[in-house]
Amino acid sequence: MKMVGLYDAKSKLSALIAELETGKKPIAITRHGRIVAEIHPHQPGHLPQRGFLKSNDFHIAADFDEPETGFEDFFEKPTSIPRVAEEPNQYRV
Repeated sequence: MKMVGLYDAKSKLSALIAELETGKKPIAITRHGRIVAEIHPHQPGHLPQRGFLKSNDFHIAADFDEPETGFEDFFEKPTSIPRVAEEPNQYRV
């Protein structure tokens, strides 16, 4: 891996990018002898397809936006109010 100082990288960025395009090897950017960043050539990956909801198999239930549909178990109301461990009126006002 080629190592380039920060000042040189800043002043010669176009040349470093051209070197990445041809060499395909990453370049390390250093500050005071320590590597602080790396520049890698772009590697195209798998991008998600847009419009994937527009298929023949996609289905939304008619009541999907109804309030409180299917969430009753998550919102149970407490049967009793929890009590605090302190005695009431223990402080003088």
